Amino acid sequence: MPKSAHYLATFNAGEWSPELYGRIDLDKYRNACREIENFVLLAQGPATRRPGTQFVAPAKDGGEIRLIPFEFSTEQAYVIEAGQNYFRFYMNGGRIETSPGIAYEIATPYDLAAVRRLKWAQSADVLYLCHPDFAPRKLARSGHTAWSLSEIQFQDGPYLDENTGSVTLAPSAVSGGAVTLTATGPLFAATDIGRLLRLKHGTIWGWGRITAFTSPTQVTVEVKANFGGTAAVTAWRLGAWSATTGWPATVTFYEERLFMANSRQQPQTLWGSVAGAYESHAPSAADGLVRDDHALNFTIADDRVNAIRWMSAGKTLALGTTGGEFNLSASSLNEAVTPGNVVVRRETTNGSADIRPERIGAAVLYVQRARRKLYEMAYNFENDAFNSPEMSLLARHLTRTGITEIVYQAEPWSVLWVACADGALLGLTYLRDQDVVGWHRHRIGGRETRVLSLAVIPGDSQDELWLAVERRVEGEIRRSVERLALAFTPQDEHDKRHAFFVDAGLTFDGAGTAAVTPGSGAGLAGATGVAFVAAAGIFAPGDVGRELHHRYRHGTGYAVARALITGWIDANSVTATILTPFPSLDEMPSGAWALAATTLDGLDHLVGEQVTILADGATHPDRIVAADGTVSLVRAVSWAHVGLGYASRLVTMDLEAGGGDGPAQGKKRRLHRVIVRLVDSLGMRLGADAARAEDIVFRRPETAMDQSPPLFSGDKSVAVPKGWDNRALVTVVQEQPLPCTVVALMPQITTMDG
Repeated sequence: MPKSAHYLATFNAGEWSPELYGRIDLDKYRNACREIENFVLLAQGPATRRPGTQFVAPAKDGGEIRLIPFEFSTEQAYVIEAGQNYFRFYMNGGRIETSPGIAYEIATPYDLAAVRRLKWAQSADVLYLCHPDFAPRKLARSGHTAWSLSEIQFQDGPYLDENTGSVTLAPSAVSGGAVTLTATGPLFAATDIGRLLRLKHGTIWGWGRITAFTSPTQVTVEVKANFGGTAAVTAWRLGAWSATTGWPATVTFYEERLFMANSRQQPQTLWGSVAGAYESHAPSAADGLVRDDHALNFTIADDRVNAIRWMSAGKTLALGTTGGEFNLSASSLNEAVTPGNVVVRRETTNGSADIRPERIGAAVLYVQRARRKLYEMAYNFENDAFNSPEMSLLARHLTRTGITEIVYQAEPWSVLWVACADGALLGLTYLRDQDVVGWHRHRIGGRETRVLSLAVIPGDSQDELWLAVERRVEGEIRRSVERLALAFTPQDEHDKRHAFFVDAGLTFDGAGTAAVTPGSGAGLAGATGVAFVAAAGIFAPGDVGRELHHRYRHGTGYAVARALITGWIDANSVTATILTPFPSLDEMPSGAWALAATTLDGLDHLVGEQVTILADGATHPDRIVAADGTVSLVRAVSWAHVGLGYASRLVTMDLEAGGGDGPAQGKKRRLHRVIVRLVDSLGMRLGADAARAEDIVFRRPETAMDQSPPLFSGDKSVAVPKGWDNRALVTVVQEQPLPCTVVALMPQITTMDG
């Protein structure tokens, strides 16, 4: 019976579909897993526990919402809550309010159905918005509470092709704000109000905007550029966009032009603005001369209608259509696109869904037309062509309900986050130059929880993932805006303050806001009437009965001095009884001490729910949120993270090791022991399966019983009490609100041959 010691040093091949459980011939089999839930895969190989989500605010009226990013700069980035005919705004982890509890919002014409189909592109402080049923609009910001949404007044275009028929148009004047325009045939509709038109008299082109409809042969026009005469002419062009013909459905920027595409009448056409003038579509000068910087349009020629679903700008302009993917560029990549130099090439025939893609480096990741597959489109130098491999090939079981949104978080993990139609949240760790493609699933804490929408904006040190979440609380469906907490990066083994591993959570922080000096007797346990004097007025009568904590270095770790406030003198002074002696009578700077609490509030969004708590770096018994949004604790704490608990689980593939006469698959095997290599971890279990996973002991003999163990980095050996089985799996489980990063697994296996 051969014995073997297996070594799993990377998990970044991700979770694989059951159809691949027998593919031990694939090189990445040993790096793959049967299940990865609430672990984020690092491109370097380890699996680290997903941080929790921080509750930010409830959605307006509890309605469905979509999130839209608005990024002016890395210092000024916002998330927009787009709901039923309104926008609300978020920044710096909070909602922008006009006064405490009153959200700042603006009205919009978009209902819920329209919000889901919005496309956008941003230039500085302006976000351009497109929807096939609405005229394009721009959202402009001039301050945190100064936003405006207005219909774009495009100048001189875009237009349909020049008339080639016999119908003539005759203006009543060459200029003016109310010029009557008469046609010799039925040309106009009531839905043409706001539509542009262009007339040519001799060599002169003039243009205007329709302001009133009189009949199918007569409208009123506001002339914007004087007509060349009043005679009836056949040289005219009607605007390409209107309520009659439809509005563009998608938008992006490319080579200093604002591109829009796919109207109801021209689904295969895209329009590029005048270079450097995003709201001008002048196809020529007034004399008809076409310069390189004038507006352009192009219609994809194909044997079937390929509506343009998305555009993504890089060295070329990638186009996703219902029937395939294309690239638009000049005839040479060293040249700029101009009205006379536009080339569109078909690259793939996958077909695209109506979902915004994500450009990651030189590659575009997009969702296939059926919404169940994710593809990459990138140039391959060996083939001298664009290839489009399927990124979801090995994990199709995760996307079977359909993808609804994708967003990319470059920092800190290089993860593409995927929202699915059933409310599931998926992650794809993606690093193209290192051939890293690994899927992981995530279940947000709560009952009947669904992720509705995602957005990523830059933060101070990491990109921020924002989520619109729906869950059942107190028997009713509630929706909220939440933000994924920052990746856990402790300063040392005792630093757990930023270990945020609860969902829909809040943080209580009692850190002092001014320096405090302990008085005589503070160094003696049991001393009474000891004065504590603050450098500013921070104390209140209600602080009597609370504890004052001071965490300080002690030996190789930390200790906590504690005093029970027994009297309030004034805003600067209190008296206290010393519970645990203070190390000195030196002034304690703000942040070095805290007013502890035994009741935490603000949890109105979780009333009636059982919440998990990490307090002062140690787990606290779960509590039920009271009707007033509070939880009562069993001990006074200086800081705490409280929210819905969730489990993280990693299950390896059936280990292929130890077979003396061929593969070990299907043979009786016994898993004796597993050595797990960890970084900054605490409070987890390991075994052959979740039901029989054993607690890993982390407490050191020198750690005081009233202190939480320090974070652990290194190897832990775990005996696996399991007999012979046809499978050899290793399962890692973390259910406590604590971090866990698995660097490697080293299982020891005996295999029964024959």
